[in-house]
Amino acid sequence: MLPPQNQTNAASGSKRVVIMGCGLIGASVATVLAERGHTLHILDIDLSAFSPLPTGMIGDGRILPILGDGTLEVDLRRAATQDADMFIAASGKDALNALAGQIARHILQVPTVICRINEPTRKEMYSRLGLITISATSLVTEMVLEAAGS
Repeated sequence: MLPPQNQTNAASGSKRVVIMGCGLIGASVATVLAERGHTLHILDIDLSAFSPLPTGMIGDGRILPILGDGTLEVDLRRAATQDADMFIAASGKDALNALAGQIARHILQVPTVICRINEPTRKEMYSRLGLITISATSLVTEMVLEAAGS
């Protein structure tokens, strides 16, 4: 479990982060954040999804894989989401990310919630509900247009 919320190591800037979804994005973000000194819990419903995570970071406690469903409050609480500084919903499904993000933000009171929402209308709507929304579709479109000089 993560330490109680009021015991964040403010001097080092270390944060407690919970990530839902251990696909390419979730595993990559977890690894980089752990390398930067943050403590990670990562939830996925598929045990084999954890295989890309660095075993050394799991062994030394920087990353804790948790088998569970990030859209269920009970599993989010088991991952100590209520004590996290940040929650990241990085599954491949917009609806699941939005649901998990809303539970984390509005029920568990996580101060920073970031959701991968690719569909532009949903991205806008959930952004208005207090979630930070990231869209791979928007990012790739901007990069293509920039590369094309348009």
